[in-house]
Amino acid sequence: MNRWWLWVAAVLGVVLLLAAGWKTYFSADPGTALIVLVVAGALLVMSPVLAPRLAAIAVSVDGFELRLVQEIAEQGAPNTARLLDKTEPAELAQVYGLVNAHLAGEDFKAARARVQDQLVVRAAAFARAHTFDPDEVRRIFPKANAAIRVLLLGLMQGDPRLTDAKTLVSANEQYHALKLAEKHWGLFTEAEKVSLLASIDGANLGTPNNDRRGVAARIRGL
Repeated sequence: MNRWWLWVAAVLGVVLLLAAGWKTYFSADPGTALIVLVVAGALLVMSPVLAPRLAAIAVSVDGFELRLVQEIAEQGAPNTARLLDKTEPAELAQVYGLVNAHLAGEDFKAARARVQDQLVVRAAAFARAHTFDPDEVRRIFPKANAAIRVLLLGLMQGDPRLTDAKTLVSANEQYHALKLAEKHWGLFTEAEKVSLLASIDGANLGTPNNDRRGVAARIRGL
């Protein structure tokens, strides 16, 4: 296949990255515009690598449109997969998986967080309008990849029936899992609270004064 257009896109990405550097140098507060320039530029620069991955998103596998949804079905949640197939939350989770894998490092931390937050919001809204099987969600969560776990945490935000302490213990390092633990703290037994607190104390919550440490501190206060 002739992929000359991908290399044209890569050159355009280099131009955007140079523009981002220029804006940083001459502006005291580049703000959101800088994030947009950097993310767009980086994605375009990597387009020769990302294009085959992105094309795979729409490839049908055993009746499912998304490979991510196919993976959910294979891990033991066929009903969950059928509900998510060809939906915006599943497509956004697939994109988040690519962003998380290819835009690593502190430079793209804000961009990854924005995509993650949007994924959780969209998944929560979807869960409020559909009925998922709690047993399936809990079954696949511990073995799911990062993109699927964030998608499932979003579903839990929208439907409290899907949340349980054991699942959150296995995701104590994630901001949205901590938020769920805080939100539903009064629903857990004393033994579950002890288990959650122990997992939080043993988790890598990152640098001091970040959002995860703030939520963890509020949970300990409960």
